[in-house]
Amino acid sequence: MVSLVQTDVSIWVALIHGLLSFFSPCVLPLIPGFIGIVLGGQKRFQRLAGFFIGFSVIFSLLGGFSSLLGTFLSKYGGILEKVIGISIITLGILYMLEVQIFKGKNANVWKFKNVGFVGGLILGGAIGFVWIPCSSPVLASILLIAAQKSVLKGILLLFVYSLGISIPFLTIGAALSKALTVGFGKPKWEMWVKYIGGAFMIILGLLILLGKMKV
Repeated sequence: MVSLVQTDVSIWVALIHGLLSFFSPCVLPLIPGFIGIVLGGQKRFQRLAGFFIGFSVIFSLLGGFSSLLGTFLSKYGGILEKVIGISIITLGILYMLEVQIFKGKNANVWKFKNVGFVGGLILGGAIGFVWIPCSSPVLASILLIAAQKSVLKGILLLFVYSLGISIPFLTIGAALSKALTVGFGKPKWEMWVKYIGGAFMIILGLLILLGKMKV
């Protein structure tokens, strides 16, 4: 397991993508409320376990589907790699420009405040769907990488991606969200995350396009 983490750069790429999604400006202000629902009230342990599984399953299924689609296109080999590289560069630019690929849907998650494990599963899935439009360029980028992998590896990559979101979300999320969204106007940290994250995706896309990185 240690050798896998050390040698497989795609695991780290997936984790970084998850962290970028956590800092999505349109979701971060909502995190204290989400955490209050997940960790507040009764049956919190059952709800937390259900939430983590439900949240992870949403993205893992997306990873598996992306890999399954990639297997049908694998015969194109080098062409697919070039397309993925160019697409990730484009997504990096869209991330900098704050362009959302998917349109958001309003999800009424407040009714899940005192639910148990099953309700937590549904809650995790609901919050996962809330995250999709906000982090769409980042999510699309990691899905393109998963498309080059086996179905099981694609599921693993998107599970790691969900860890990159859920670990800070369930630990320092509330305090960090309040600290970063205090004050008026658009905070400066959003600009830095936007440009650093976009640059990371553009460089990653260039390396894939030029055949300098296998992820």
